[in-house]
Amino acid sequence: MNKSTMTLAVLGALAGTAAAQSNVTIYGKIDTGLVFDNGTAGHSIRLSSGVTAGSRLGFKGVEDLGGGYKAAFQLETGFCSDSAAGAPNFCTGSNQFMGRQARGDLSGSFGTLSAGREYSLGFNALAVLDPFGAGLAGQADNTDGKGNYLVDPSAIRINNAVTYTTPTFSGLSAAVELSLGEQTGDWRKSRETGGALTYASGPAYATVTSYELDNANGVGTARRDITGGGTYDFGLLKVHALVQKVTGSPTAAAKVDVLSLMGGVTVPLAGGSLLASYASRDDRTAADQDAHQLGAGYLYPLSRRTTVYTAFAHLVNRHGGTLAVGNATEIGTGDQSFNLGVVHNF
Repeated sequence: MNKSTMTLAVLGALAGTAAAQSNVTIYGKIDTGLVFDNGTAGHSIRLSSGVTAGSRLGFKGVEDLGGGYKAAFQLETGFCSDSAAGAPNFCTGSNQFMGRQARGDLSGSFGTLSAGREYSLGFNALAVLDPFGAGLAGQADNTDGKGNYLVDPSAIRINNAVTYTTPTFSGLSAAVELSLGEQTGDWRKSRETGGALTYASGPAYATVTSYELDNANGVGTARRDITGGGTYDFGLLKVHALVQKVTGSPTAAAKVDVLSLMGGVTVPLAGGSLLASYASRDDRTAADQDAHQLGAGYLYPLSRRTTVYTAFAHLVNRHGGTLAVGNATEIGTGDQSFNLGVVHNF
């Protein structure tokens, strides 16, 4: 009996130590809103899932390995808060189970090394630079779904990726990423690479990022983004600015040469935040499909976890361009859109 009691005590102590060193969290977001689109095809009125950001369920954990080293993971899948129509239908993350994020991390005094499916460095920066957080109708990365954007989001997520981030020194950090195309015979086929240099300290944030996608045949670059921008919080308002140059040759006959600009503000107002931005696309190829967009929105927190949102954006295309006003999970159906909804984080 004494031996059994001692064994149980030792096992209990070991279990307590393991629990103290490890932590797993279940988290999520449910975002449901009304979307009113207007364009040449007519009106569209619908209930949508993921207007500010995709509705999701996630699991993340961290284990203290000792000596200043930690191992971590994050698994995140989307779900539809408005309808179960379609099979499968996850409403975000390329419509795949665990399609939002699936990665493992190792961190220590050397920095952080991560591998799996994760956000690109360029998109992480855009989500900070854009007053709308790359969501809602006013988002800077509105698109036509054919590879043309107001501001290119640098792939949003990348697969088969390895990313290294340095420690932060006086607010300054750097990161590089490599996404393997995994094509037999030529490792450059469909390869994605990127980098970021970021300063974040107090009210100031500034970054320069790069993103490059190699063609599927391994010859030439399909798309190359160079993005620079920053934000500064003056207290009474926060200003946002971005400039981006996109070049490339996705085919021998097709060329990409676009200069994008964005400026915006976030203003504390009546207990919430007023958002506004202007974004433009200068297409410098023969197609000359320029576009510009004005957006405005308002976020009002009902609690620490729940926020009511509304937004409106109007986009003007030139010379046959077909960009539409969408949101975090939808391309959109017209050149105007109005959003009204609620997002809850848990």
